[in-house]
Amino acid sequence: MAKNAKKPASARKGSARRPAKSGNKRNNRSAGRRWFSWRFIAKVSVVLLVLAAAGLAYLDAYVRDRFDSHVWQLPARVYARPVELYPGRVLARNDMLKMLELMRYRRAGGAPTPGSYTTDGNTLVIHTRGFRDSDGGEPAQRIRVTLGGGQISALDSNDGDSLARLEPLQIGSIHPGHTEDRVFVPLDRVPPLLVQMLLATEDRDFYEHHGVSPRGLARAMVANVKAGGLVQGGSTLTQQLVKNFWLTQDRTLARKLVEMPMAVLLELHYSKEQILEAYLNEVYLGQDGKRAIHGMGLGAQFYFGRPLEELEPHQLATLVALLKGPSYYDPRRNPERSLARRNTVLKVALEEGALSDQEYRRFRERDLEVVPRGASPLYAFPAFIDLVRRQLARDYPADVLGEEGLRIHSTLDVLAQLASEKALSEHLNSLDASGDALNGAVVVVAPAQGDVLALVGSRESRAQGFNRALDATRPMGSLVKPVVMLTALQQPKRYSLATPVADEPITVPLTTGKKWTPQNFDGESKGPIPLVDALAYSRNQATVRLGMDVGPDAVVRTLSQLGVKKTVPAYPSILLGSIGMTPFEVAMLYQPLATGGFATPLRSITDVLDKDGEPLARYPVDTEEVIDSGPAYLIQWGMQQVVEKGTARSARSVLPADLKVAGKTGTSDEYRDAWFAGFSGNHLSVVWVGRDNNENARVTGSSGALPVWSRLMAGLPQTSLSQVPPPGVEEVWMDPSGEKTSGKGCSGARKYPMLEASIPEQSDGCGSATQVKEGVVEWFKGWFD
Repeated sequence: MAKNAKKPASARKGSARRPAKSGNKRNNRSAGRRWFSWRFIAKVSVVLLVLAAAGLAYLDAYVRDRFDSHVWQLPARVYARPVELYPGRVLARNDMLKMLELMRYRRAGGAPTPGSYTTDGNTLVIHTRGFRDSDGGEPAQRIRVTLGGGQISALDSNDGDSLARLEPLQIGSIHPGHTEDRVFVPLDRVPPLLVQMLLATEDRDFYEHHGVSPRGLARAMVANVKAGGLVQGGSTLTQQLVKNFWLTQDRTLARKLVEMPMAVLLELHYSKEQILEAYLNEVYLGQDGKRAIHGMGLGAQFYFGRPLEELEPHQLATLVALLKGPSYYDPRRNPERSLARRNTVLKVALEEGALSDQEYRRFRERDLEVVPRGASPLYAFPAFIDLVRRQLARDYPADVLGEEGLRIHSTLDVLAQLASEKALSEHLNSLDASGDALNGAVVVVAPAQGDVLALVGSRESRAQGFNRALDATRPMGSLVKPVVMLTALQQPKRYSLATPVADEPITVPLTTGKKWTPQNFDGESKGPIPLVDALAYSRNQATVRLGMDVGPDAVVRTLSQLGVKKTVPAYPSILLGSIGMTPFEVAMLYQPLATGGFATPLRSITDVLDKDGEPLARYPVDTEEVIDSGPAYLIQWGMQQVVEKGTARSARSVLPADLKVAGKTGTSDEYRDAWFAGFSGNHLSVVWVGRDNNENARVTGSSGALPVWSRLMAGLPQTSLSQVPPPGVEEVWMDPSGEKTSGKGCSGARKYPMLEASIPEQSDGCGSATQVKEGVVEWFKGWFD
């Protein structure tokens, strides 16, 4: 047993030494590993610190570079011309109120602030908004406007002037290079209440923290726990600006880890005021189709149709409410949700002392009061903005229009535009109440300056889409007849307004081997008639005979003189208006006729300013005499007879009795197109009515287009065409044959203005002495008139 007992002891002793030796090795290895681990950690830490420092340096440079060099993407903004108000201006009370509504003036007792008005019967007190333009602008002031008899009967202003101008209405923005839109508002123009609401709701510690707020994070965490869900975020305004300005909207940990140091760096380099201004102009507030609404300035216009400075507390609260989610709290799509959030903002403003208890209760009861989508003036005149875009594209690249905040002063006259829209829609509704067939277009121009005052491209004037005023090329019909007559009158030894023209059947052989036999509208032939009557009564056969006599080639040359750029083939059919033209092209053609022979390119822009209001470019009036004054006066006088006794005589029952105007009706084959183009001393208007599918419209120029023209012209301040003949033109009594001079009171005698070269030497012997005497007397009277 003893022998056997020693083995375990020996074994225990040997086994005890071996573990001890092995344990020392393990301890050494453990110590080595610990030393290696700390060294590894130290190295990694150094590397991480270096990388972090490099990352911070990169972020710091990135933040400063982007913030310092950032240029706001500010689209070009288009403004109408200031609205001029003065005694005697044609303006009905309802039209005045409609204009103020479009300009987003609000009704308020006493008109206390700019952008407000009040009414007392036919008297309106308007507190105008001040503005700057290339003519200096106007200060904000109260004016008293009295309306009566369809016009302004009296106007009183602070400075005693009888002329007042309302601010240019912004009618559009152009941002072709991107879909981001904003109206930049400097911090000193932001309502203080908006800033108070913003900070109270989004970042109470804004002026205490340095980009990141631990207290805000803790407060948000407590609120979320109490609510059992995510009801409050812990991001500061600075963090939100970093997210909007530099980063994506993705809610990821990686983005958060970058966002926080960037916010701290931003606060290290820039003042709270700079950060706040950037936030207010950068924040995303919703979507308008493809256009992203950024900044409080554009948000005010988009949702309320007014400048930010004019919003009331409940409207400011709605803008702040949108920050939690522009789509979720959209006041148009989710009004109940938006209203609840808005009232929460008002409640927070009350708790922070920004609103009194009385103000809180009053504004809490107000509706959201957002304007309907598309009701802003920015969407009011799409056809005219289309013209502005096309003319701007000739002079400015897309990136300049989309980013540099240009201010475009246009020629649009708001009252002329509204009158045109009203006249077209009312007449087409009376002809076609269903509204699914007839359509139309209107162009109104100030002929002397070439200013396009109004442009209507559709029966639904607010609708985007096909612009009939610029793009509907349709046969012009009898609108070409003044050109045919003018071609003849430029040959005074052969033709005058008294020259007899045979209104009889005519057959014209064509190059195709066929024959053309035009017919008169009434199917009758009148025989020989004076040239002016062929124009006044729109006689087709007489016009074709005259046109073939002077030659279609000569008519084409006259079209070119008047500014027609397209190639017009000298076919006989052009004599009755087979030429396809748009309403805008017709306006360009008729403009020299309205000015007595002077052509001026039609313009939609007067000048362009940069974002600071400094002039960049002007679009001056460029006038060229293209028709001698004598023939121009004769054709203008002939076109007056169209209105006085011819196919447009129905206009006389609508227009003022003493107003002298001229024009021409036009109807294309099978009644597909109805036209009227006419002018006074200060307005040229072209109207087209027809069907988009080119089918029979069942109206003529007299029944389809002329009523629109008459109504809109009656709604504008007009001056008469001059009745004083230019040098070289005399008023002569002619016998019925149109080939001999006669005298007043002689049988069948008529008086015509005539070029000296056209006056025949022969007389019928009746009243020739009286004719000479009266001619001299009337010549002197004309100068004094």
